[in-house]
Amino acid sequence: MSDDSSDHRNDQLDQLDRPVADADFFDAAFVVVAGVLAAIIIPIIGASHRRQQQAHATALTDCTAAQREFATLNTTYTTTISSAGKLARGDEAKTVSEEHATALTSKIDHIDDTHTVSSLTTANCAADMSTAALTDLAGRFTIANTSMVNRMRDVQTDADTLKQLVEGARNADRRGELQKELTFANTVYARSENHAPVDLRTALQAQIEQAKAMLEPTATATNAQINDALAALTKATDAVVAAMPLDCELTACVALTFDDGPNKQVTPRLLDALHAADAPATFFVQGQFVSGSNKQLLATMAAQGHEIGSMSWRHRQLHTLSADELGRWFHDTDEVIEDAGVAKPTLFRPPDGAWSEDVVDTARADGQSVILWNVDARDWDAKTSADDIANNVLNSASAGAIIALHDGNERTVESIPQIVSGLRERGFHLVTVSQLLTDELDPGTVFYARGDTAQDSLPQNGNKPTR
Repeated sequence: MSDDSSDHRNDQLDQLDRPVADADFFDAAFVVVAGVLAAIIIPIIGASHRRQQQAHATALTDCTAAQREFATLNTTYTTTISSAGKLARGDEAKTVSEEHATALTSKIDHIDDTHTVSSLTTANCAADMSTAALTDLAGRFTIANTSMVNRMRDVQTDADTLKQLVEGARNADRRGELQKELTFANTVYARSENHAPVDLRTALQAQIEQAKAMLEPTATATNAQINDALAALTKATDAVVAAMPLDCELTACVALTFDDGPNKQVTPRLLDALHAADAPATFFVQGQFVSGSNKQLLATMAAQGHEIGSMSWRHRQLHTLSADELGRWFHDTDEVIEDAGVAKPTLFRPPDGAWSEDVVDTARADGQSVILWNVDARDWDAKTSADDIANNVLNSASAGAIIALHDGNERTVESIPQIVSGLRERGFHLVTVSQLLTDELDPGTVFYARGDTAQDSLPQNGNKPTR
């Protein structure tokens, strides 16, 4: 009986101990399972996170590269479009081909890159942006890059065509300039014989031959080569001209002339003004005024390097005189000029520029060329100021010009410094009429300027010729 009781108690004790053991088992199993799961899941999560990080890094790198390419292309793009626009809108391009210039201008004006390009100039790939945002921005940069490349190619093609047309025109212009310089160089070479050193003329001849070769119809000289040949020819030509005595066929010369003197009160001041400016002039005097102390004025003129011509005896339209009276006026004026110690004049200017065949014939018989003018200072007009007189001269003067002014006019004296300095600033050399017309002077020939005579259009008596 006691034994059964003992077994029963032991069974009860065993039943009490079993739940504790099961709990331990489940706890241990949970830990094992959790560990297994952790070993599996955590690496997966980590791998996913790393993939996300890598994708973000790749997106950032791609976006940055696209942005860098965009920045480089945008600089080129802006420059290309701007340069093409300047070319198309330039006067040279419009002159050469208005059609091409207008088409290119229109193409540029119609470019609308507000959304494609302009909006991205301030965009920036940033590390704090999402992967999707970076990918989207990179795509926009790529689209913009493609757009800029296509537009540049399109615009540049038209610009290159227009540029070739302009360059062709420039080349033709430069060839024209070379031909013009070659013509001048040939003249210099011919006129420099016995007047310039042989070595300079030899160097000029070599440049002349080179220029001729470049201007042959079959020559293929580039614009740069033509420019070089032009520069070399100009330099060689200038060297010969500089070594020669002044030649108004080769140098831009003008002659100041003064009518109606001498005048006791004003002529001395005029001579002082010309002397201060170191400017030679030609005076056409009236015989009636060459007497007494005025003879000394003529001697002073000659001593200062000025030239003295005749206006006959007094200011009167000479075609109204009889042949005898006309001849006497010429003779008497020559005589008083010579009595003043000055050489007999070889230059004659008719009062008011009015001449006739009889006047010309009388001048020819007296050994005098007829000198008119092609620049009128209008100092005979009482309304003109000294500045007006100077401006009239400076605005009209050209190489070979004969400029008409008047002795005895205070405003004319006042204008001399401005006239002389202005002419020299424009590259003109001031000379006497005889210097200006060297190799051209001929008794009875009517001159308006160097290379400009009226012999082919003689007027009827008393009328001015038509120029």
